[in-house]
Amino acid sequence: MTSRTAHPADAPHLLLISGIGGHAPGQALDSLSRISRAVSVVHLSAWGDPGPVREDWAARGLDGEFLTAPGLDEAVTAGTALHARRPVAGVVTYSELLLRPQAELAWRLGLPGNSPEAVAVAQSKSRQRQVFAEHGVPSPRFTVLDGENDLARAVREIGLPAVFKPSLGAGSQSVRLVRTLGELRAAYRDGRATVSAFLQKEDVFLLEERMALEADGDSGWAAYCSVESLLAAGERHHLVVSDRLALRNGYAEEGTSMPSRLDPDVQAAAVDCADRAIAAIGLTTGAVHTEVALTPDGPRVIEVNARAGGPMPVMFLASAGYDYARQIGRSALGLAPDAVPEFGRAAVQRMVPIPEGQWRVTAQTPKEEVLAAFPELVYLAPRFAPGLPVSRDRTLHLATFLVTGETPDGARALAGRVERALGIELVETGVPPAVAPAA
Repeated sequence: MTSRTAHPADAPHLLLISGIGGHAPGQALDSLSRISRAVSVVHLSAWGDPGPVREDWAARGLDGEFLTAPGLDEAVTAGTALHARRPVAGVVTYSELLLRPQAELAWRLGLPGNSPEAVAVAQSKSRQRQVFAEHGVPSPRFTVLDGENDLARAVREIGLPAVFKPSLGAGSQSVRLVRTLGELRAAYRDGRATVSAFLQKEDVFLLEERMALEADGDSGWAAYCSVESLLAAGERHHLVVSDRLALRNGYAEEGTSMPSRLDPDVQAAAVDCADRAIAAIGLTTGAVHTEVALTPDGPRVIEVNARAGGPMPVMFLASAGYDYARQIGRSALGLAPDAVPEFGRAAVQRMVPIPEGQWRVTAQTPKEEVLAAFPELVYLAPRFAPGLPVSRDRTLHLATFLVTGETPDGARALAGRVERALGIELVETGVPPAVAPAA
């Protein structure tokens, strides 16, 4: 444990739960320290060495304690003990995988936060679907798969083609379009065998009605969007609608753009749909990221996530100068937002998918060269160096990066040029090299 003891009585004591995924801990600490210098951390060590995050926290000179915990239950225990030493005023996380201890801790300490039950529903796609059906929220037809014996029944109920997905999952991992019972059986077995990053477990899968999400005509955009919301002090604030790049590699996400280029009426309908879904689940606090399909029959909720979409805090900063992560921290204290985003530029986050199969990276332009060539790049994160093996077993993407432009279409075109400049070349076993597809 690392600690500092001096603390002004009027500074609210914030606790950040970190360890994997979501907004980077260093950036999160910067945002939270703009609310209070009293920031403690409980870092889960299950996914790796906490040392770099501990050093990052210490370098900021924050007033609080840095604690580690091996798992979700231990994080709740550590936070409860910290509260006994020095009362915590708000509990924050930016990670899907850490929502459960955040909710349990806030609930136990009587602090602002989503109830553990609401978070359990938000993290379970099967329970979401059931809640939506009960409340009349538009969403795709579905059936739950508890075992392999359910597959034939599911096909009869939903029809084919259909979408297979894990009930507990993130980042489109194991989500597949299946066209035959054989494909469904293979997807189910692969899904059962896939090692999840979640420490909790829900061994349940869904078969859902297929919605044509991949493309909105030949526009280059997908036929779905997301609504980025902030829940605070009893109010639901819907901040922006974000668009998606067309899907060309199954259901692997290709990228996000904000603000939306959609017609205002379409955006308003998506926001209304998201608002109804959030209310049905019972979420009350923090960030919410709701994905909405844009179908010929109107918007339908794909899923509700009780946290900020992965790149959203950085995208808000890049396109609107809006510190979304800070506002999430204020929400954890029971405070209403004190600012709204005002967009001056468009931001596009591009996620370069890994093709199906087993590959090896044979070439890639050095990161520094690409950054120097494109000053519009906010960040660039290649995930594999030349020579490394590549597959979708652990991640769906070769690289991610963020650019800004004057318009969504302009930023999307720039992202295509950056992707080509990355120069990523792949070779499949026994197959000549192939250049990774550009946007």
